[in-house]
Amino acid sequence: AHAQNTFEDHEELFNTLREIGVTVSINSKLHCVEGRNGLYSSHPALLVVCQDNMVSHGKQEFWTENDLDTLRHEAHHVVQDCAADSIGDGTMTTLFDDEGLVKFLSTSPSYSMEDLKGLYSRLYNQGLSVNVIAQEMEAYVVARDIPASSINTKLRQFCF
Repeated sequence: AHAQNTFEDHEELFNTLREIGVTVSINSKLHCVEGRNGLYSSHPALLVVCQDNMVSHGKQEFWTENDLDTLRHEAHHVVQDCAADSIGDGTMTTLFDDEGLVKFLSTSPSYSMEDLKGLYSRLYNQGLSVNVIAQEMEAYVVARDIPASSINTKLRQFCF
């Protein structure tokens, strides 16, 4: 996980998500299918993390770096949900305007321009809209480059 992250930062992030009304599910039988790391669904305000070491559905396992990355990624989608209007209303947005988002993405220490182009292509090929692609790309970069404590601060800023 990001060098500035601690497990305690992630526990605080997890607790804040629950405090603001997000249902957090770990290794959901309904949502954790092959190849899925997690998801955030705005309308029911449901965040799911599918752990790498999942043995059985519903049972939490030891958290890997990828699991923590997934928690940060999906938590940023909650920030996007709150920033659009209010949590659970089915609308989401990026935190940046178009120009600001391009600058944020292009200055990522974790993603090269080639990586970003590949990510865009993969998301585009999944049939996602331009707006959803922007939200996803922002969340991918945030998860890698922004500490859990900063995401927690944004949750508190936008969701309370």
